[in-house]
Amino acid sequence: MSADTIAYLGSPGTYSYQAAISMFPDAEHVGLRTFGEIMETVEAGEHRTAVIPIENSTSGRIPDVHRLMLSTEMAIVREDMVRIEHCLIQAHSGPRPVTDVSAIRKLYSHRQGFLQCSGFIEAHCRDAEQIECVDTATAVRQVAELGDAEAAAIGSSVAAQVFGGVVVERDIADQKNNYTRFLALEKPALDPDYGDADITTLIFQIDHQPGALIEALAVFRDAGINITTLETYTISEETALPTFYIDIGGGLEENAVQAALRALENKARYVKLLGSYVASDVRNASSGFLPVKSVKR
Repeated sequence: MSADTIAYLGSPGTYSYQAAISMFPDAEHVGLRTFGEIMETVEAGEHRTAVIPIENSTSGRIPDVHRLMLSTEMAIVREDMVRIEHCLIQAHSGPRPVTDVSAIRKLYSHRQGFLQCSGFIEAHCRDAEQIECVDTATAVRQVAELGDAEAAAIGSSVAAQVFGGVVVERDIADQKNNYTRFLALEKPALDPDYGDADITTLIFQIDHQPGALIEALAVFRDAGINITTLETYTISEETALPTFYIDIGGGLEENAVQAALRALENKARYVKLLGSYVASDVRNASSGFLPVKSVKR
């Protein structure tokens, strides 16, 4: 396998595939089965870039990916926001697709698809058995191969085109402006160029005592830096003390960001830089992701 390939989760037709194509349209793309496999193969040099989802505007962060961020040695080099337009899809061949979705007895999707379409499921096919698949494209493929009029999948219209499914209902997610934020990660460059970066991501850990978080966050206030994302990790062996994932406005080449990070190192048990990169221009109220207020603006 070429080391210049882009690794993503699942198969052609997944939203991860769409993100990989959007970010790297001219590259070769390889679908893998798990987030762990994606990260491991890129770290081993088998692929150049990992494209993974980090959070969704409806269902929140992707826990498995957040956990992997604690241990990875790779750097975030890019982000992209992909609009998630979940569709109800049935088989093209076999019996004619049902027009009454309440007649569906088996519903296939990824767990995120079920979460993001829970309102539609409750209203229209609450009694259907939910069969979890490794990704939404696999769900569509299985339903297309079954040819069962009482089976349907939640996935993208792209997957329906790829695997020969019929879109019965479009845009069934609970939130119509439903976006997933994807990150591209690569092995750190020897001499990275942060000249255009306007967002920086890091993880830091503090003592478990009153005021520790306020003191840590104050370094960004004092430097005039805006915080876009702040997430806490649950307790584990790796995170026995309060541990946080944070996105801040500003690139690493900016003096204010450098000063804030130096100050944070004096307040935190440890600070791990995950990357400094260009923020997506889809960050707005419609996508559900806060726009970056960089210190350079």
